Amino acid sequence: MKEQPEGHNPSTHWLLRRARLADNQPLQDVLIRKGRIARIAAELPTYTDDARQWDLAGRVLLPGLVDLHTHLDKTYSTLENQSGTLLEAIAVWGRFKQQRTQPELATVVRRALCTAIANGVTGLRSHIDISDASDLATVETLLTLRREFSDRIDLQFVALGQPGQSAARDAAMLDALQMGIDFVGGAPALMPDPAATVEAAFALAQRTGKPLDLHIDETEEPHMLTLEQVAELTVAHAMQGQVTVGHCCSLAFAAQSVADRVMDKVAAAQLNVVTLPSCNLVLMGRNMQPTPRGVTRVKELLARGVNVCAASDNVHDPFNPFGAYDPLHIANLAAHTAHMTGAPELYQCLDLVTTHPRRAFGHTTAIAPGAPADLVVVDAQRVLDAVVSLPPRLATFKAGRRVVHTTIEQVWA
Repeated sequence: MKEQPEGHNPSTHWLLRRARLADNQPLQDVLIRKGRIARIAAELPTYTDDARQWDLAGRVLLPGLVDLHTHLDKTYSTLENQSGTLLEAIAVWGRFKQQRTQPELATVVRRALCTAIANGVTGLRSHIDISDASDLATVETLLTLRREFSDRIDLQFVALGQPGQSAARDAAMLDALQMGIDFVGGAPALMPDPAATVEAAFALAQRTGKPLDLHIDETEEPHMLTLEQVAELTVAHAMQGQVTVGHCCSLAFAAQSVADRVMDKVAAAQLNVVTLPSCNLVLMGRNMQPTPRGVTRVKELLARGVNVCAASDNVHDPFNPFGAYDPLHIANLAAHTAHMTGAPELYQCLDLVTTHPRRAFGHTTAIAPGAPADLVVVDAQRVLDAVVSLPPRLATFKAGRRVVHTTIEQVWA
């Protein structure tokens, strides 16, 4: 399997023939013009303009995948973590980042982005540690890379700071947001006063006009439920639809009656909930018997109409040695961990990495006329196989431009 980037000025006019947009439905031709989907029909005429034609022969065409929760500033670093715990990962990372240079960071982030794009990702959100002013150099590096990759992938960044802990740390977060970081972030469960940290994060969001994306309740402690507070503050500040929460692990450990109450508030607040099965399976429950999964209540949240997403989280670092920036693999893993194995549930798991995170990202959610042509061609004849079989991605389109395509050769003796 060989990935081939396109040239600098490839066509943005395409006619994709016989694309599989949905199972048990006729194949469709998709016409792309000027970066957008122009027409969809069972059989479009042959155009005499400069549109390039590609017969997909029934292969699956999906909206561009979105990886809604990653950590590009940590990726492809050290795998040292003897205990496998969150606390050791934090300590190891703190030591490692002191010696890493910005050129080294740029190299691994380019590798991560190229990997993601080849896997069909057209939108990616990354949290960036903002402990103090020294981290602003990392912010500048990532903002530079966002400009470099702007025609291949949309990037959003979150200031993963420590709101309310000190004036210096708040100033560093404010500087990062003013430099161009998109979201106020934080990890309240790791702070001495989680509730106060949540309050401070909302205050900073109100001050800057930025939305929120928080690490919430990444713990096995059933009584640590700042998720409920986040839902209440979201409604109080009229920020419905503008707040994303990742992890929400303690929700899985809470008593059913408590979990039901909290999930009802999450639905009312229109929170985007991101499950992170790979990292949570690695880090949670290390010292518990029997060992729990530590993954949030995906099925119950979906049943309430919550916009649940699934994402990679950490990749090849002290927090998680695994990962490949492949949302379809994460959807497959979410299906395993959430016991979502019936056909309707498997389609829902595909939504966790397509329509749902695209909604949270601010992108259109469907392949439809007028929508930006952010697309991925999957080497499968059924949409369901995108989750079940993890087939190769054959091409990624960004704004109608085929930015990478993959050729596959299988030779039998």
